[in-house]
Amino acid sequence: MKLADFADDIVDIGERAGKEFTIETQLAKMKSDWTQVELGLKPFKNTGTFSVFGFDDVMQVLEEHIVIT
Repeated sequence: MKLADFADDIVDIGERAGKEFTIETQLAKMKSDWTQVELGLKPFKNTGTFSVFGFDDVMQVLEEHIVIT
């Protein structure tokens, strides 16, 4: 079958598949991380307005994902 003639192609395909698997795994983890992040509203003093809470968690996850990509 002369597979040795195609050794470079086989290695290249294997490396690309490995990289693709790594990217897909990281993406799945990122999606999972975002499902656990919640934003909410809480009353702000007695003004009738609201403030957002959970923003710190959003920023932390976002910074982690920026470093990964």
